[in-house]
Amino acid sequence: MRPGRQEDLPQLIELWRAEVAQGRQDIVPSIDHLPRMLAGFDWETRSRVLERSGLLAGSVLVMARPSPEGVLASVYAAGDGESYLAMVRWGVSFARAAGAAITQVFVGKGLGDGLRAAGLQRVRPWLRMDRDLTVELPDISRVAGYELADALTSAAGSWSELFNQTFADHWRFAPRAEDEIVAGKAPELCLMAVSTGSRIPAAISIGELAQYDGDTRPQPIGLISSVGTLPGHRRRGLATWLVGELIQRLRAAGARHASLYVDGLNPTHADEAYRKLGFEVTYEAEVWEATLP
Repeated sequence: MRPGRQEDLPQLIELWRAEVAQGRQDIVPSIDHLPRMLAGFDWETRSRVLERSGLLAGSVLVMARPSPEGVLASVYAAGDGESYLAMVRWGVSFARAAGAAITQVFVGKGLGDGLRAAGLQRVRPWLRMDRDLTVELPDISRVAGYELADALTSAAGSWSELFNQTFADHWRFAPRAEDEIVAGKAPELCLMAVSTGSRIPAAISIGELAQYDGDTRPQPIGLISSVGTLPGHRRRGLATWLVGELIQRLRAAGARHASLYVDGLNPTHADEAYRKLGFEVTYEAEVWEATLP
């Protein structure tokens, strides 16, 4: 076992493709997304690979970010058979030694056998919902008292403030900086609902085009994320409005398919709103966690 290196990426992608083929994961990170995902990544400390006959047989990358509950670490492991479990165990052990309060592994439903031996427990379902953008899209009406703003018309700094206030009461919330939310994304696909007149931000939703190699979905995919509403503005249809507007804009930008992810135990039952917009669950993952005081 040795630390991973930037030059291992082609073989890492092959390992990730094998994870998708087995159903443990649903996507191979796109080439466009990898630079953002791995910007500043500490390969020497936070990664390990297993080599067999000169080729990679397993890999693990550990990402971490601060949260109100302590450091939240995510373990991204790949490998066949025992190699996969060995990678998970290293990732969990490293995260624990590095002081992570919460360590997470996402894995396809029913495919987490052996994760308990690494100190992990299954804690909740995580759903991917999809819809076809080549067919008729639902008619969406604006919500009275609000108007749309995007990254061209909203004030700098407003995205991080809105995101962090919106998701502060969500499960495993971790704050994000402005660049993490809108940097590198088409400004017309970064939407917020603001109060008419005062233009006070009330809800957020972000869209982007993604290309996933070897994916069975029609490409490119319109990926929708960060869908949320400030507590004082909920139950008014703002999230439905924003997502409905985004699928229209994503199709105009060339997307043939739309996908989003939702917490399977979300207390607001967001999946019900997405179903009304034509989304259906197509992949179910499980979140496994190890926690420390």
